[in-house]
Amino acid sequence: MKKLVTVLGATGSVGASTLQIVRENPDKFQIIGITAHSNVSLLAKLAIEFRPKFVVLSDLTLVSDLETRLAHLEIEILIGEEGLDFLASQKTDILVAAISGFAGFKPIFKAISVGTDIAIANKEALVAGGHLLMPLAKEKEVNILPIDSEHNAIYQCMMGHHWSDVEHITLTASGGPFLAMTREEMHDIAPVKALKHPTWNMGAKISIDSATMMNKGLESIEAAWLFGIGREKVSAVIHPQSIIHGFVTFKDETIISHMAPTDMKVPISHALGWPERLKIQTEKLDLTKISGLEFMEINHEQFPCYNLAHQLIGEEPCYAAALNAANEIAVSLYLENKLAFGDIYSLCTKTVNMIEIRSLDDYQSVIDYDSFARDIARSIVLSL
Repeated sequence: MKKLVTVLGATGSVGASTLQIVRENPDKFQIIGITAHSNVSLLAKLAIEFRPKFVVLSDLTLVSDLETRLAHLEIEILIGEEGLDFLASQKTDILVAAISGFAGFKPIFKAISVGTDIAIANKEALVAGGHLLMPLAKEKEVNILPIDSEHNAIYQCMMGHHWSDVEHITLTASGGPFLAMTREEMHDIAPVKALKHPTWNMGAKISIDSATMMNKGLESIEAAWLFGIGREKVSAVIHPQSIIHGFVTFKDETIISHMAPTDMKVPISHALGWPERLKIQTEKLDLTKISGLEFMEINHEQFPCYNLAHQLIGEEPCYAAALNAANEIAVSLYLENKLAFGDIYSLCTKTVNMIEIRSLDDYQSVIDYDSFARDIARSIVLSL
């Protein structure tokens, strides 16, 4: 029987990799719903190819265009946040959460609530609301399967092992495009340069997060929630080759690592096929052609965003939620050439220091706090 799949963020890089796996395994998957923010032409093309039951478009101004393109098909077109919530609330076998940013929190919460397994690429939802999502998943007996390459690596390294035997886990970072630059040299660098990641083909937001190393800090918070571990058990190292994606160090000093090509299809296929493995088309990792593997510590002076995020593991959840909100505002402004690269850290740290502590003990409180933190971040921008 085919797995029923919903893909949130179908027109992005993770969505594209997901749908390519479905193409390569047509006997194993059936697409039930796909979503996009504004890429009408690609969304319509995918709808015609995969014939989902539902299509969601977030941008309300483009709905008539989509309706025209799909008029000959019996596909239900849903719009905006309400449409996204409705789709996420439809029980399927697995939902691929590939929406970028906090926008993924609400549909992920809805999907878990109805018992749908989650293949999660949306780290921001866990950073801001992991304290709610993970207990809810346990209550609903939902599998949260990571498709970030590093977290998927740790997940695979831990298969057959017990967390009580783990000393710590290590996530790897490529170092981004500015590894050889000083903090001063990076300060006013243009977005077009920050978007050129050395090893991965990714969306704009995560590319900037990789350049600031905020991405690895957010991933550390994500790992803490995914695996139920404390700050002292999560670390990261720079590994420019991006061949090893994660390590687990056990209490007997054994280290198990995960190696794979730099292709998101690898971790996505693991989550989609779980508990089985899928045959996929990707480059082969030829160990005889690897001339060397380098590892180095993250320089906190050079990349302060990493430590800013990492130190929030184990703190009140509102701090990480505020950091995530501020970072999304900062990255958006930077991409619009309205904020300097070096001021991304300044905006984030000032926001975290200015927020008031609140108890985020339910779904709505997380959403409200995100808005509250964004307002603070916007007010701070005026003083930078």
